[in-house]
Amino acid sequence: METGKKMNKEERRRQILDAAMAVFTEKGYSSSTTIEIAKAAGISEVTLFRYFSSKQEIFLEGIRPILFGTLEKTIDISNNYSPVEKLEYILTERISFISQHYEIVRLILKEAPLLKELGNESFIETILKLIKNMLSKIGIMLNNEEFVLRLLMGSILSFLYMPDNDEISIKNYISKVTLMLLNEMKE
Repeated sequence: METGKKMNKEERRRQILDAAMAVFTEKGYSSSTTIEIAKAAGISEVTLFRYFSSKQEIFLEGIRPILFGTLEKTIDISNNYSPVEKLEYILTERISFISQHYEIVRLILKEAPLLKELGNESFIETILKLIKNMLSKIGIMLNNEEFVLRLLMGSILSFLYMPDNDEISIKNYISKVTLMLLNEMKE
C-alpha cells in the first residue's frame, strides 16, 4: 500500500492533506473515513495516524490555508496600491479564487456547523475580522459596517453560485461594487 517514494515529513503531510481534501470534496466530511483518505494518499491508515491524530485535525489543517492564508496573502500583496486599486484587486482575486476552488469553498460552507461544533472560532467570523482589518488599512470607514460587510461577502460569494469567467463582466461588476463602497464612505 505504501508508495515507494521516500518523502520527508512535510511532503508526506502535504500528500495526506491533498488526498483528504479530494475525498472530503467528493464525499463530504461526515461520509469520509480515514481509511479512504489513507487509500487516496497511497499509504496505510497507520501511517496516516503518524501524521494526524484524527479526521477532524486533517480537515481543519486542510481548510485553514485555503480560507485564511490566501486572503492574508492577497491583502499583503495589495499594500502598495491606492485604496481603490486595493479594493478592486482584492475583489478580483477573491472572485478568481472562488471560481478556481468552488468545490472546496462549497465544502467549507456546507461543513460550517461542524467547524463551530469543534469549538473553533467561526471561519466566517475570522474572515470578517480580516476584511474589517483590510478595509481599515484601505481607509474605508465603516459608517455602516453591516452594509459594507454584507456587500463584500455577498459580492464574493455570489460567484460561487453564479460563476462568470468573462473578465470584462467581472471587471464591470467590481467597478460597480467599488463605486457603491466609495459612496458609502462619503455618507
